Amino acid sequence: MLRRALATLALLSGPLLALADTVGPAATVRLCVDPDWPPYEWLDETGRHRGIAADLVRLIAKRAGLNLQIVHTSTWDESVSLARTGQCDALSFLNQTPERDTWLRFTQPYFFDRNVIITHAEHAAIPDLAALPKGTTVALPTATSIMERIGHDFPHLRILPVGSEIEAFGMVEAREADLTLRALTVAAYTIKHEGWFNLKIAGELPDFGNRMRIGVSGGKTELVRALDAAIATLTLEEVDEIVNRHVAIDMPARTDYTLVAEVVAGFAVVLLLAYLWIRHLGRLNRRLADLGERLRQDIAAREQAERALKDSEQHYRSVVEMAQEGILVVQDGRVTYANPAFSELLGYSGEELAQLDAFDALIAPEDLPRARTNHQRRLAGEETEQRYPLRLMHKSGRMLWAETSGVRINWNGRPATLNIVNDITARKAAEDSIRHLAHHDPLTGLPNRVLLQDRLERALASAQRNGSSLAMLFIDLDGFKPVNDRYGHDAGDALLQAVAKRLRGTLRHSDTAARIGGDEFVVLLPVLAETQDAGLIAAKLRTAIASPFEIDGHRITISASIGLALYPRDGDTASELMRTADGAMYADKRQHAV
Repeated sequence: MLRRALATLALLSGPLLALADTVGPAATVRLCVDPDWPPYEWLDETGRHRGIAADLVRLIAKRAGLNLQIVHTSTWDESVSLARTGQCDALSFLNQTPERDTWLRFTQPYFFDRNVIITHAEHAAIPDLAALPKGTTVALPTATSIMERIGHDFPHLRILPVGSEIEAFGMVEAREADLTLRALTVAAYTIKHEGWFNLKIAGELPDFGNRMRIGVSGGKTELVRALDAAIATLTLEEVDEIVNRHVAIDMPARTDYTLVAEVVAGFAVVLLLAYLWIRHLGRLNRRLADLGERLRQDIAAREQAERALKDSEQHYRSVVEMAQEGILVVQDGRVTYANPAFSELLGYSGEELAQLDAFDALIAPEDLPRARTNHQRRLAGEETEQRYPLRLMHKSGRMLWAETSGVRINWNGRPATLNIVNDITARKAAEDSIRHLAHHDPLTGLPNRVLLQDRLERALASAQRNGSSLAMLFIDLDGFKPVNDRYGHDAGDALLQAVAKRLRGTLRHSDTAARIGGDEFVVLLPVLAETQDAGLIAAKLRTAIASPFEIDGHRITISASIGLALYPRDGDTASELMRTADGAMYADKRQHAV
């Protein structure tokens, strides 16, 4: 046993020692990889080369006595371009093709995988690509061997080039492509880890197996020879351990029929008389073994796909059930599904929601037409609002604001809409508060100068159309400053609030009292039966303000100077009326001072 082990070690170490003689000890190989091809290989956020190919190549390099220097790229196309221009020495993981043979030297294959057909869930099984209709669309990543072979062998198919595996799967999910062709390992990994909805494995390509190799640029024969020697040391157990580290897929090993043939040939030489009979038996055994192997592979692939689909469904349901947003399915005007977040939002249980009309019972009457129209347009596949606000009715009767979006889906084989609902009640309240603050005085709550100007312009336009009159009153408080000086600003603020309350209590509902700054107020009287009514209202306001105020236990008495301007007597525009009323107020103040 020891003699046989030493002989084997000598056979394996010869090529590795030859490499050390030709490229030097611990030679560095610049390696370009696919930065986004999980689970085969990818570059993580730190730039580390990870995946099945990464672990295998590191093991091969270690046994060949090589140091690997990963050349960082953003796409596989960029890696191929750098290899063509000699900026990297090798490509880590690819199939051998006639086009690539023109500029790369390939090692022996070190990883084997089958290609399968991925379609939408409702697509029929595909036993043969040649039977597909002309123009069937196939999404395939660019610069890949499968893209070259499909384009050559099946010219009736229309290839849609994409940038990555994920993009290819996404196009099939979105029905932008009929199918994609990927390795079984990639298909199972992607369905399981990315949670693709409604995807399945619809068939396989028995003649399109992946035999993954290292491609060496620049004719580096010694490097290829040393890598082949290291690859020859890999065992099936080592490869399986690395594969299962990233994605667990049972792939039964194929019988080495070359060895069987050699054994049969040896027996034929020794047993010449039995040669014809043994050859016949060998052929039958090979055929039966091949059929059995294919059956085992089919069963393993089907079981793996079913497990991946089940995991995908469980993942999708977990995401929906744990979502913070309300999610519901509406079909035939009823809520056929609601997640816990939507039930909590409206205060109904799932059973209660199933008994309610999805529109009349849950949506405020003012928003019903909009909600029904968007729902019907989605079902018809027409353009509609993607995100819009609705007022919803809580079980308790209170109203809340929600932002709603939705898409058309098939639910139990019939059309329905999947709707996402976000509670925006707090946001709406904040927006209303901001709008109020933008047009009102924060101390007294009266309209500010901006809102007063808007109402004055509207009142003037109405008076001009109707030939009616309106009036403006400028009010300035007399004796307000001493109150601030004597009792403090808090007392002054309380006094301004009390004055505002008396103004509102004295005026009609159609009138506007505004605070425009300090102790200055403006009153707009948009409707006057007689022009002398403005003077009567001014007198009432003067009397109301002159009545004593009780502020923080103090009895405070102030008065007011009031200026009056009438439309159309004193001006036709807002600025003219404001200027006239302001001047009249100062005249009134001087008269009281005398």
